[in-house]
Amino acid sequence: MKRRDFLAALAVGPAALALPRLAGAQAWPNQAIRMVVPYAAGGGIDAVARLVAKAMGEDLGQSLVVDNRGGAGGMLGAEIVARAAPDGYTVLFAGNPELTITPWLQKASYQPLVDFKPVELVSQSPSVITCLPSLGAATLRDALAAAGARAGGITVGTPGNGSPMHVAVELLRAQSGLDIVHVPYKGAGPATVALLGGEIAFALVGAPPVLPHIAAGKIQALAVTQPQRSPLLAQVPTLGEAMGFMKDVDFVAWYGLLVPAKAPLEVVERLQKSAAAALAQPAVRERLQALGTDTVAMPSAPFAQRMRKESEQYQEIIRRFGIKVS
Repeated sequence: MKRRDFLAALAVGPAALALPRLAGAQAWPNQAIRMVVPYAAGGGIDAVARLVAKAMGEDLGQSLVVDNRGGAGGMLGAEIVARAAPDGYTVLFAGNPELTITPWLQKASYQPLVDFKPVELVSQSPSVITCLPSLGAATLRDALAAAGARAGGITVGTPGNGSPMHVAVELLRAQSGLDIVHVPYKGAGPATVALLGGEIAFALVGAPPVLPHIAAGKIQALAVTQPQRSPLLAQVPTLGEAMGFMKDVDFVAWYGLLVPAKAPLEVVERLQKSAAAALAQPAVRERLQALGTDTVAMPSAPFAQRMRKESEQYQEIIRRFGIKVS
């Protein structure tokens, strides 16, 4: 400000001394936010991400643009965000495979507990063991026995290697002593189709693709792989109830929002506040339930603790039982 302008400002009061906002100092966010989803469009996590992105965009006053970057079991998209500028304009909407499981099964270029700052755990979907009603069994134990006596044996399809369901199958095989064959597919949808077509005896997948078939009586739900029953499948026993062991297993598929680890605290807090506001909306919660996922709305600190604990548990299970990606 020139000297004469400064003196003129003094004549009209302090308000005239306000300096123009410096470039780059605008309140965050002042542009669209890129939300990387590390899977192809059209899947369960993609539907949840788009719902949350829309609600958060309305709260933040800026669009959250979903960018599907599938590949390498979710690790490709996670790597993109881990290497992105920590300015809050690139966020990750991911699940537990690429954050707590897959890095223990194959080499990852990022460290989930180091390279990311958890913002909000959005929701989780129960994983459910299913079979066709034609197997003629009322319980999981009876169904396993019936399948074991048939040609083809006990084949269990999952969404793929490195998924929570893959680990659950390997643990069930180890602890039951049964000759269980894991059949990995490229997603829960293909595994469900394979079950409907009779290619496999069982499918262990997240609830979203099988709920309509369960409701229609085409698929029979036998157990959920978590410690407590799910509100989405309240009449279906837990794996511990059905088998009498594995009572504490918690092989759910969860979805959460994360940012690069060095993102400013104020950005993390604003994103968390926005996500919490979105998940508090009855319409959003109802839609999440319709998508087959239970609202969690867990903030940053407990979300980080859950990630760490779960990562340690999967590491121990994978090491102890020698689980590998085939």
